This record gives sequence, C-alpha cells and structure tokens, in this order.
Amino acid sequence: MNPGHIKIKVSKRLQNKIRKGFPWVHYYQLSNRKVSGKAGDLGVIYDSGNRFLAIGLFDPFSDIRLRILQTRNPREIDESFFRERLQQALEIRSSLASKETTAYRLVNGENDGFPGMVVDRYNDSLVIKLYTPAWFPFLKMLVGLLEETTGPRRVLLQLSRHVQRISESGYQDNQVLLGPDLEKPVRFRENGLVFEADLLHGQKTGFFLDQRENRQKVREWAEGRSVLNVFSYTGAFSVYALAGSARSVLEIDVNAQAQAAALRNWELNFGSDGNQKDRLRQIKGDAFEQLASLNRQGDQFDLVILDPPAFASRKQNKQNALQAYLRLAKAGAQCTREGGLLLAASCSSQVRADEFYRSVDLGIRATGRTYEKILKTGHPLDHPVTFKEGAYLKAIYCQF
Repeated sequence: MNPGHIKIKVSKRLQNKIRKGFPWVHYYQLSNRKVSGKAGDLGVIYDSGNRFLAIGLFDPFSDIRLRILQTRNPREIDESFFRERLQQALEIRSSLASKETTAYRLVNGENDGFPGMVVDRYNDSLVIKLYTPAWFPFLKMLVGLLEETTGPRRVLLQLSRHVQRISESGYQDNQVLLGPDLEKPVRFRENGLVFEADLLHGQKTGFFLDQRENRQKVREWAEGRSVLNVFSYTGAFSVYALAGSARSVLEIDVNAQAQAAALRNWELNFGSDGNQKDRLRQIKGDAFEQLASLNRQGDQFDLVILDPPAFASRKQNKQNALQAYLRLAKAGAQCTREGGLLLAASCSSQVRADEFYRSVDLGIRATGRTYEKILKTGHPLDHPVTFKEGAYLKAIYCQF
C-alpha cells in the first residue's frame, strides 16, 4: 500500500460543496483535467487559499475521478485511519447484531467514509463489493481489518461491471479472499426468520438487506389478510407476511429461479407441509401484464406490495421511471380491496422521494379512489445517508 499523491484543483463552488460533505469530484469538475495517476493514488485538494481541503481516492477510469475520504483536517491515509472508520461503522450497527438478525450492511460506501465500497454481512460470510478499482491497493489491508474486527469465516469479493471491464489487478468477481470456497447459498436470520442468499449470482450482494424494516411492518399488518407481492424476487416480503399470519400470499415475478428460491425460503420457515403450502401461490410473468390480468378478473387483495427494481439508474431515465411508478401505483390500487393497504417502494436514486410520492398519488387518483397516507419510510440504520445524492430508498403505505 504505497499510493502516489496527486494535486487536484476544483472550483470555489465545488470546494463549498465538499466542505458540506459532498463526496465526489467528477471529471468535468476538474480545473486541471490533464491530471493523471493510477487507480488508488491519493488526490489532494487545496482550497483557493492554498489550504488543505480534502484527500480522496483517484480513479482515472471513472467519471467520478476522485472519491473523498477526509475533509478539512489532513490525515495520514493508513491502516489506523481505516481501522477507525470501520470501528465507527460497526458501532452504528451494534444494536442490529444478534442471534435473531445475522445479516445486515456493515459498510455503506460514501455514507460510512468508504466511497465506492460496500460490505454486507451474511451470518459468518462477508461480501465486499467494489464500484471503483481505486480500492485494490488497499484491499489486502481491509480484509485483514475485517478479519480482526468481525471474525468472519469467509470474505467474498464482488466487482461492479465497470470495475470488471477495466480491472487489470488480478482480482476477479466472486473471488474468495478469505476462508473456504462458496459452494451453495448461505443461510442467515433476519428478525428471527431464516433465509438463503445466493452470494455468487443474486442481485445486489445476494439479498435486499435494505428492506428489512419494511418487511417487519408487513409482518405486523398481515394478520388475516390476503397479500399480493409484486416483484417478489426470492419471497422475503412473502415470508414475513405469512409469519404474520396472512391468510394467503400471491407472488408475481418474471424470474423462475427467484421463484424457486422463494419456495426454499418458505420451506426454511414453514416446512414442506402441503396444507401450509396452499397459502402461497406464484405467477410467473411481467408484473404490469399480470396486474392487468388480475384487474380484469376482478381479483383484489387486502395488502398489495409493490417493490420493483430501480426504474432509473441514469438521470436520462428519470421521466420514464416516474411514469412507470405512476402506472404501477394505478395497477396496484386497482387490485387493492376497499379498506386494504398498498405499500409502494422505490430504490431509484435518480428519483427524489417527493417525486416518487407524487407519482404514486397521481397513479392512485387516476383510479378515482381516495386513500390515506399512513406512513412514509426511508433508509434503515445500516444504510445511513450523509449526503442527499446518497438517498435512494423510499416507501409509502396507503390505506384505502
């Protein structure tokens, strides 16, 4: 770990944003665009008075050229620095660690002072996901710190598509950095329920850990209700609903492998009793098409869950995403019984919470129905947000 040092110049306007916690310097924001260096070199920013402002990780392959590690007060970026940061992140999550919950996010990227990197815990396995090759020079040291502070049996490395395309480090996606090879999905507990996560092929790092609190809400409100779980993926919302004594659950998802995993999660919690299994049904197909079909048939449910994948990963997709959320809310409302509850969620970082809530409102009102907004939720404890661009998760509960 011997990174070089690069002097970075930026405008006064960006200097002020960095002082307030903005963690990125994009290529177009560089005053000296001819600056060069290796991924993982340390870029140092001085303000207009030639005083130290910030230091961060340089990435010559990304539009985000610099990811800020430290502002205002200069620090040596060494093992001691990262140990302190990691301990702070672990302290935030100390209330989560228990026998009842053994999976959660340990490091939430920029928001925990590790820009471009997340670390998720699944029982005794950790998954490090990198969104920039700038972490490669520090990776061996970071694995050692994780082993020292959390004692995992295994540490698995995942690389974003960007990093896979440009990496010449020798590291590979799904490489085991510590411990035994991974041969099957790992099991863990969440609020006392048991799940499997495919760390090698699942979405995100294997499971949607950020929806834990919304799942618990569904569990609390599910008793005696018929539930429709749209974009059900591996069935986590369904397991919570059934654990909360839901009368029945219908899942809709286009992915057959995800539906098979959902059945395994069902059996992990409720066994293979055929009578119990009648409470869960699955439909494979496009969510919008299947919702339209249910509406034509006049099928309605007491609790409808709409938790789609991100409709907008880029800024230019935002308007299409807002229209998709409107259409989805309308279709979901049409399948919600009078007196029922609709949960609509979004994980699109390009869509602000107020914009999402407005799309849901317009979609529901397009059906001619009235409703009450009873709850809005955001990021859970292990997914903290320290700058507005880091916020992506929002959900609203609508009572008809």
